[in-house]
Amino acid sequence: MTDVRPRLSIKPSTEEVAMLVRDVMVAPVITVEPSATVEQVAKLFLEKQISAVPVLDGKGKLVGIVSEGDLLHRVEAGTERHRSWWLRILTESDTLAAEYVKSHSRKVSDVMTRDVITTSPQAPLHEVAAVMENNAVKRLPVLENGQLVGVVSRANLLQGLGGGAPHFGV
Repeated sequence: MTDVRPRLSIKPSTEEVAMLVRDVMVAPVITVEPSATVEQVAKLFLEKQISAVPVLDGKGKLVGIVSEGDLLHRVEAGTERHRSWWLRILTESDTLAAEYVKSHSRKVSDVMTRDVITTSPQAPLHEVAAVMENNAVKRLPVLENGQLVGVVSRANLLQGLGGGAPHFGV
C-alpha cells in the first residue's frame, strides 16, 4: 500500500498589490519659508544634494515649491532669459514682467511655483507617475489631512520599481 500525502501547492497570486506613495516617499522633508532668500535655497540645494523644497508658511501650510528650474534663469548667473526684439513684441507684458521678477527677485515667495500639484500617501504609484508625466513635474509633495508628510519624486518611483525604498531624508 502506498502512502499518499497531499502535496503543498503554492499558486501565484492573481491579485497584484499596487505599491503606494507611502512605500517610497521621502520623509521627513526639508522645507523653507516664503521669506527665505534665493541664495539660501541655492546653498541648501548644494549642501543637501536636493533639487527642490516645499515652501511652508508660518502655520505649516504648503504655499509653494521651489526647484532648480525656478532658479535657472537668474541675473546673478548671467542666465536670465533673453528674447529677440520681435519675440518681446509678441510676448504678453504680464509674462515679461513675471520673468523679470523671477530672474531678479531675492525672495523665495517671488520665484516659487504656487500652483502645486500634490498627492496622498495612499495614492498608487502608477497614478502618481501618470500625474507627473501629464503635468511635466519631477516631484510631488505628499499631504495627509492638509499637512506635509513627505515628497515623492521620479527617482523614488524608480526605487519602487527596483524594489528599494528610500533610506534618506529630504
